[in-house]
Amino acid sequence: METVLTVIVVVIAVALYLLPSLIAFNRSSGDRWLVLLINVVFGATFLGWVLALCLALRKPKVSAAA
Repeated sequence: METVLTVIVVVIAVALYLLPSLIAFNRSSGDRWLVLLINVVFGATFLGWVLALCLALRKPKVSAAA
């Protein structure tokens, strides 16, 4: 039972850690690879995680021709 609980906690923790990257890839953000890089390298710091989240949630640029 402890092993199952440990696996569940680890999966949830990894999902929360990679949340900005998951959002960026789900939204097909133009900066998704940058978000992933920042998330993996600097995500352990709160500032890096917030920066990656802000980039992932940023509105896409709309071209003037549209």
